[in-house]
Amino acid sequence: MKKGILVIFLILLTIFALAEEKVIEVKTNQMTWMDVPYSISFSKILDIVGEDFEANWYSIRVLDENGNFLPYQIDDMDGNHRISSSDVLLFTFKKYAKIVISDDSSMDLMSFDPYFTVKKENDEYLINSKDFDVKINKYGLANFVRYKDIKGTIYNELGTARIAGWSGSTFYVNGKLGKHVEMTSSGLTIDNVRVLKAGPIAVTVVSDLYSKLLPGLNQHIVTHIFKTGDVLVENTFTFTNYVDIMKLQVMATAPITSIDDNALHILPMFRRMVWAEQINGTPLDYWTQRNAVKYVNGKPYIEFSAIDSMKPLWWGATYAFVSEENWRANFSPKYGLGAAEILPEKPIVYSDLKDFVFHDFWFYESREFRDGIFRWLPGEMDNYEATKGVFPPYSEENVGKYWMAKFKAGDVVKYNRYYSIFQSRDTNEAIDFLEKRTAEIQGVHIIEE
Repeated sequence: MKKGILVIFLILLTIFALAEEKVIEVKTNQMTWMDVPYSISFSKILDIVGEDFEANWYSIRVLDENGNFLPYQIDDMDGNHRISSSDVLLFTFKKYAKIVISDDSSMDLMSFDPYFTVKKENDEYLINSKDFDVKINKYGLANFVRYKDIKGTIYNELGTARIAGWSGSTFYVNGKLGKHVEMTSSGLTIDNVRVLKAGPIAVTVVSDLYSKLLPGLNQHIVTHIFKTGDVLVENTFTFTNYVDIMKLQVMATAPITSIDDNALHILPMFRRMVWAEQINGTPLDYWTQRNAVKYVNGKPYIEFSAIDSMKPLWWGATYAFVSEENWRANFSPKYGLGAAEILPEKPIVYSDLKDFVFHDFWFYESREFRDGIFRWLPGEMDNYEATKGVFPPYSEENVGKYWMAKFKAGDVVKYNRYYSIFQSRDTNEAIDFLEKRTAEIQGVHIIEE
């Protein structure tokens, strides 16, 4: 009898050993009807699962809260044709998803029909889907060229960089800055551009560019075009040499304005705005003076014509030296269509004025969403008491010592941004949607079981 019990126990132990699984739960606060895009690298999955677990990475399954299988894809980021640490798992979900990894060596990946088709046309690619088309230019930059029956340049050059600095700077040796140069990603040299295999969730584009004018500056762009109309652009700037930088920004150009001159620019009220402080007021005061404040659900938002400079206090930008906020968008009441920039995490606002100006902030200029580093301090900073004397005056020595951003070999700067196409009936509905959509995206978190 005891022998029989022991045999049964050993059989059960073997079954449980063969069926061991690791589970990663992914959750968010679902606030809209849309699926939420999600990506996670296998390097991160390995950190969670642990190296002592004999995982069969091809056993991966993704389930919803009811235990139904969700479509997923694995992007071969390093091109080695097998699952490795740099590869990425992509899926979309509502509220809850569960990633399950087994040690069962007999299991294989699930297969799903692709959502997109990809066609190569000369040096460009056209990515087609039921609802929208995206063109990838030779630099690997994405452009929405169709949304349903609307065609044109709808949202362009997603994730392109605007870069300025001093070419051939030897300031650290002899105090000479060299020649000032400025370019966008389209002015960089192409090292490699790859459009990965279309999947059921997304199409991923990988682009590697480098600067000849600022040797040592390299841009690595990973663009995930999700079936939801959300495009996650992960920009990584690496430095392999000493480089003096005045401007390092990521951008999206022509959001809606190329198809509708009457498009509106909408965004949350800035938490900090240097121009408002210069007139001894608040951001709300500044935009109220320009008749550009709209209340939705009891909160003030900014709304104005997307092609109007809005009488800036000084300089040509519609706004500059302002806090990065959760989202901003251009919206066409005519088409009921919007193009948004959504930050995956709530951005920091620095209380010290120098820290605030010398960290990332937002620009809206030339119909471009720009954000990042900007180390040029116009003379108007000294024309107002609130900012007078805070920054050293212009001189080559002061620019070199205090203004410019200095990067050395091994330094890395990263920007992750969602550039999203959405539909709403009016700006009230658009603002309400973007608040909820941002909360969903920023609220995504993982729980290890």
